[in-house]
Amino acid sequence: MTQKTTDEQSTVLAVDDTEDNLDLLEFALKRKPIRLLRATSGQECLTLALAEQPDVILLDIQMPGMDGFETLKHLRARRETAMIPVIVLTAQKKDPQSIEKGLLLGADEYLMKPIDTDELIVRLRTLVRLRKAEAELEKTKSEFMAMLVHDLRSPMTSIRGLLEFVHEAVLEQRPLTSDYAALLSSAHTSTSKTIELINDLLDFSRYGAGQIMLDRRPSSVSSMVNFVLSQFQLQFRNKSVAVSVEGTDALPSANVDPDKVSQVVMNLVSNAYKFTNTGGTMTIKATEVMVNDVPMIEVAVANTGVGIPAEEIGNVFIVYKQTSSARTTKEKGTGLGLAICKMIIEAHGGTINVESVPGATTTFRFTIPVYQ
Repeated sequence: MTQKTTDEQSTVLAVDDTEDNLDLLEFALKRKPIRLLRATSGQECLTLALAEQPDVILLDIQMPGMDGFETLKHLRARRETAMIPVIVLTAQKKDPQSIEKGLLLGADEYLMKPIDTDELIVRLRTLVRLRKAEAELEKTKSEFMAMLVHDLRSPMTSIRGLLEFVHEAVLEQRPLTSDYAALLSSAHTSTSKTIELINDLLDFSRYGAGQIMLDRRPSSVSSMVNFVLSQFQLQFRNKSVAVSVEGTDALPSANVDPDKVSQVVMNLVSNAYKFTNTGGTMTIKATEVMVNDVPMIEVAVANTGVGIPAEEIGNVFIVYKQTSSARTTKEKGTGLGLAICKMIIEAHGGTINVESVPGATTTFRFTIPVYQ
């Protein structure tokens, strides 16, 4: 189904066996940005719903033959129409049994006849907005899954090819030269990337379900930063990235889970490295700050590079989104790492944000509590 923009009119399918009622509804809505489709029977409703994919269906309950309840059953039973919002209309004022039955069958809302036009417009707008938001979410989920499959398939394909090559050499009793050592090292790297992605998926799943267990204890920010940087020394040399660290030694201890916060620093440094140009710079700076009269430690990870457009800053911590800075470089990803960072920092009672000047610098900042 083609997704409408917010400027386009919405399509509403009104179903009522009485033409006069449809005429009144059409008159009431004629000045609104609404394209009204009309159906006078349940069967006609099913046909139009399948063909037109309306944004909302207004469904009268009391109709001869296939009544509104039966029509609703058929709508919800078909994959193509199952997610279309339905407002059931009934003339039986305050009939709780009819209302309950309609809602149990999958109706989203109900309205009493005669219809209050203002109330109808409010409910239509709400349901249309929700449906469009759901459609956008489904789209981004599909894009995320396609990206995830690609990110998993690429290293696994590489590993399989490398192992097959080595396996053939063993079967043919060819000597394992230094070239094979390089191939096995490449396979090891690909395996590590796959395991890292799988771990991110597991963490995101657990953290998203509220299962972040923190083992808080007095922790040195300097130790966490130095440990993370030690894991990147080879990459920094290969890309000629100049790294500087400021202020970490003079800080008080932080009241955090050091493993979780180290994971945040690791993700931010990894992200900064990916988007730092060859010969660029990266700076990690830590300071003690007061946030609402509470002592906190602020850690900033800054790098020179492509930057992030202002209109995309809000997408950075959303797992299903990918900024254009990622699309314009060789480095792509699912966004899991930054989403996990946000979950961990917020679980500690801190905040995380990003500032960027496109084509110049990007700085991620997070706060964590001081141990008292």
